[in-house]
Amino acid sequence: MEVSVERITPARAEKMLNRNCSNRELRTGLVEKYARDMANEKWTQCPSPIAVYEDGDIADGQHRLWAIVESGVGQTFIVARGLTREDGLNIDMGLNRTLVDNARISGVNTELSNRLIAVARAVDTGNRGGRSSVSLSSAQRIEMVEKHGEASRWALANAPAGRSFSHAIVVGAMARAWYWEEDKARLAQFAEVLGKGFMADEGDSAAIAIRNFLMAGTANGYGHTDVWRDAFLKVQNAIRYFMKHRKIVVIKSLKEEAYPLPKGKEAITPTVQAKPKKKGKA
Repeated sequence: MEVSVERITPARAEKMLNRNCSNRELRTGLVEKYARDMANEKWTQCPSPIAVYEDGDIADGQHRLWAIVESGVGQTFIVARGLTREDGLNIDMGLNRTLVDNARISGVNTELSNRLIAVARAVDTGNRGGRSSVSLSSAQRIEMVEKHGEASRWALANAPAGRSFSHAIVVGAMARAWYWEEDKARLAQFAEVLGKGFMADEGDSAAIAIRNFLMAGTANGYGHTDVWRDAFLKVQNAIRYFMKHRKIVVIKSLKEEAYPLPKGKEAITPTVQAKPKKKGKA
């Protein structure tokens, strides 16, 4: 096996891919994530090599090569050439690290957690993510946490008790409201009433109304993006009524947000939509 550090241009990546004939199925969403980071200069040096078999077939790295092609930006990689087919048996067989693992180990963000990422994403995009939404890169998720960290951490620290009420739908909506509402004590009280189910007077009824809605929806879950979005808007509306001490019994569906992102906190949007097409045997 020969190992070298090489600059791989889009033209060179395309040439390498045209010799690729026996790799796993390409995951377009992963290419899109890599390509966005490369195009936006968010891609960091990668210690994992581009691995090539003796006959020139790609053993590992096709998604990164496709990202170079789609972004139009060359990258420097370690390249390992001359692997036998048997050498490929242990590629990517180690325990994968999560973004939280890498952020903590590298020291980029030692306080990062999956809950914080989920809440920051809810605040920024207003949806749950998943297959029906744009797949975000590690750099974009870190950027979201940095941008909405103060609001998200406050909301997590004051989140309502109970698994049915402490997920990103509720906590993300609280973080959105944090940007707009000056009375943070009242906002924290919303979470307390929601979690415990006891109101002081009719002015707290919105928290009970959304509590009943969330409890009924827990059985079905919020796996679908449209259902998640509807609940997210309803929680925002319940918070708005609660903050105004207005009585409400049923939370209706809405099309607009009670607490949109304020100026200067616009959502992160992708600038590259990679749609790789196989060429030759690639």
